Amino acid sequence: MSDDAGLPADAPAEIGLDGPTIAARGFLTYEQYRVHLAGATLNRDVVRIGRVVGILCFDPARDLVVLIRQFRLAAQLSAGRGDMIELPAGRVDAGEDWETAAARECREETGLVPRRLSLIHEIMPSPGVLDEHCRLFLGEVDAESLPRIAGLASENEVTHPFALPVPDALRLLEDGRCLNGYLLLALQWLALRRLQRPAGA
Repeated sequence: MSDDAGLPADAPAEIGLDGPTIAARGFLTYEQYRVHLAGATLNRDVVRIGRVVGILCFDPARDLVVLIRQFRLAAQLSAGRGDMIELPAGRVDAGEDWETAAARECREETGLVPRRLSLIHEIMPSPGVLDEHCRLFLGEVDAESLPRIAGLASENEVTHPFALPVPDALRLLEDGRCLNGYLLLALQWLALRRLQRPAGA
């Protein structure tokens, strides 16, 4: 077993904090703070997103990965590529635990119910301005009954699930063909697991 005691890790910061001032409130809340660090006082903005889950859906019997296509306005405005390939993902509702939210988002966005969920990573994609705190899960699914269209009608959400053999899914890491960070991180994890798998397994 490796000794991790000497490795660096994120840690609590010793700060003084004034705020928040609510700068804007819509689907998300935009807050402003004054932060007192040792020898400096800084003005900082935070967009409140909160807890989020993403699910890498995997059918082990067929060696398939299930992904979705979904329209994203920010991606269209920034990169001209709003029809994005993604993992099913979404915010954790009040009172939900991480796993319940992951199972719900998987069902809503792919039409599939995961048989088992395993934690892949816990990440903050952009902590310079977002408080988005995500747990990525591996969700074991049966892709035989995958619908062509899914999404939660009450949220005007439309997703297009599709399945890829794992070797083809891993090729999405090449050539910048996909931009979604959750997707890329989850596929990199899967590629690493495949490299570490014993020969013939």
